[in-house]
This record gives sequence, C-alpha cells and structure tokens, in this order.
Amino acid sequence: MPPTLPPPELTITRQQARRFLLAHHRLLPPRKLRGKQGVLDYVRHVHCIQNDPINVVGQNPHLVLQSRVKGYKPAILDEALYTDRKLIDGYDKQMSIYPVEDWPYLGIYREDMGDSYARHKSTVKAAKLMKWVKQEVETRGPLSSLDLEDETRMEWWLSGTTRAVRIALDILFISGDIVVHHRVGTRRYFELSTRVLPPKLLKVRPPHTSQEDYLEWHVLRRSGGVGLVHPNVNSKWGGIRGWRGGQVRGALTRLFKKGKLVRVAIEGLPREAFYVRRGDLPALGAAGRGSNTPVGSAFIAPLDNLMWDSNLIEMVFDFFYTWEVYKPASKRTWGYYVLPVLVGDRLVARVDPAFDKKAKLFSIQNWWWEK
Repeated sequence: MPPTLPPPELTITRQQARRFLLAHHRLLPPRKLRGKQGVLDYVRHVHCIQNDPINVVGQNPHLVLQSRVKGYKPAILDEALYTDRKLIDGYDKQMSIYPVEDWPYLGIYREDMGDSYARHKSTVKAAKLMKWVKQEVETRGPLSSLDLEDETRMEWWLSGTTRAVRIALDILFISGDIVVHHRVGTRRYFELSTRVLPPKLLKVRPPHTSQEDYLEWHVLRRSGGVGLVHPNVNSKWGGIRGWRGGQVRGALTRLFKKGKLVRVAIEGLPREAFYVRRGDLPALGAAGRGSNTPVGSAFIAPLDNLMWDSNLIEMVFDFFYTWEVYKPASKRTWGYYVLPVLVGDRLVARVDPAFDKKAKLFSIQNWWWEK
C-alpha cells in the first residue's frame, strides 16, 4: 500500500490550473518572448524541449518556439546551439535540446544509456565500429555519417536496414563522447565533446551520490518542464533513468516530504492528486487572481512541453489528444501530424496542416472544432 499523504495544501479551479499551465509555458498569451534571449529564457525555464526529426510544417523545436517567440526563425535556435553554444543537442526527454550548463548533471543518464545501447544484441555490428569511428572524428572531424567509408549494414528498430556507422555515431553521441557540432539541413556533423564543450564544464562532476539522489534531481527538474504534475507514470517522465520501474512515485513522495513539491487538488477531480514545485506557488496564485484571459492564439506542437501529459490535458482542458504519427493510416482518428489549436485559455480545435516545399505553400487539409 502506498503511504497515506496529508491533504493537499490548496485547492484550485480548472480555469486556474489552465491559466497556470499556459502562463508557465509562456502561452498566456503566445509570442510574448523576443529574439534569441527569449529562446534561451524559455529553454532554461522548462529545462529542455523535445527534438524530433519529422518535418511536416517545421520540426518540433521550431514549432514549440514559434508559438512563444515573436518573429521566430529557425536560424535563431541554430545560432544559440552551434555559434554561441548556449544550448546543446542531447538526450533528456528522449532526443532534446537543453541548456549547455546542464551537461554535467546528465552524466549518469548518458553513461547508463550509452552502455545499454553499446551492449545490446541489436547493436553488435555498430559497437564493433565505435572505436574506429571515434578515431576518425578525432582525426578528421567534424564528420557526418556520409564521411565514414564503411558500408556494413544492420537492422535498426527506428529505420530498418541502415548503415552501422550511423548507429555507431548515435551511440557515441548518446554516451557523450561526441556532440553535434553543426547541422546542414537535418544532417548532423559530430565532433569530440572535449573539443566543443568548455573545459571548465567538462571538469564538473555530477552531484548525485545515489540513484535516489539522481532521481529526485531529475524528477524535480522534469516537474518544472511540465508545470503541474500528476503522478501517473506516462511519457512525461520519459528519459529519466528508472522511470518505468515505479521509482518516480517514490521520488515524488520524497520531494513532497522535503517540501520541494506541494500537493494541489483541482475542483471536480476529487480522486486525483497533483504537485507543483514550491517555487511556483506565487505563479499559481497569480493564475487564480487573473480575471481576463489575454487574447491570443497559436498552433501547438505535438511534442510541446504543454502536451507531454495527455491525461493531464484531458482532465484540465477537456481536450483529448494523441499523436498519431506512428499509427497505421487506417487507425488514425484525425491525421498524421495534427496540431492542437489554442485560443485564450482553451484548446478549441485541431488542425491537419501541410506544406508544399517546392511551391512554398502552406495549406490546411482539415480542421476539427471541439464541441
């Protein structure tokens, strides 16, 4: 039996929960942030944004930022990543972009993931090439997979039959031996992390003294990435070491007992418990005092931080959303890459967009209003 916890510290309305979440995610109203500093401020505020290569009307990080940063262009993010080196490509909530200063704290995660991938039976061919690939990067870098002259093929769960050198690069990247130096389009060019990251940063050792210590750090950090946290175990905890094993609930309980998280109840949801970081209580109170919702609208990315917990979105916004990219076409309710539509503090519709790159024409293939 889970431990009995004291009653929630405060009870809020659903509208207050919506307004808090949208304000936390800088969407009340959208596009209040400005320029590169706005991009950096947002990523540091939520700790990471999810990166995904699928490009229908823009890749996920660009869709996330265009709804928050006025006049956003992809070049702004590229500059923050590959010129200023203020942000970095890496693994946090799956493939992500996060502040470069967080690099040392994710060391235990990189080590665990890299070792797991390198030792898996499906990556034997890639693992045999890793030493050579790293030497090639050291000698000739920055390199992409096209620069590596080895045609060994292997089966890979994400892409079917593929070149083993590409997977070897990915494992070295996951492990932190190499980092993305720059991109040409969607193609990544890798360089040794020791030649890209500041030496001072590379010397910082993670402060975690145990698995419990690490889990509390990562769960608290991810709580800031979501805003209002429901303890159910789903993909919002993805990328946290041990998240599938029920360890997240234990970390939440310990963080609550230490006073770092506060329990909150939402009117109309008597059987549900929610948490916010103690430092977010002033913003939660401000959301309750607001009388008028600022007018604004935005298309929301499928992997937007706001959408990381679809169960929470359904409870608070009364909006059911599932990303149907990996569903067979015959089993999709809406479409391949459908985006929620935000107006004010409500998700009012969903849109199925398309972009003809040759004609440079954006079109709406379908639109569904909520009831």
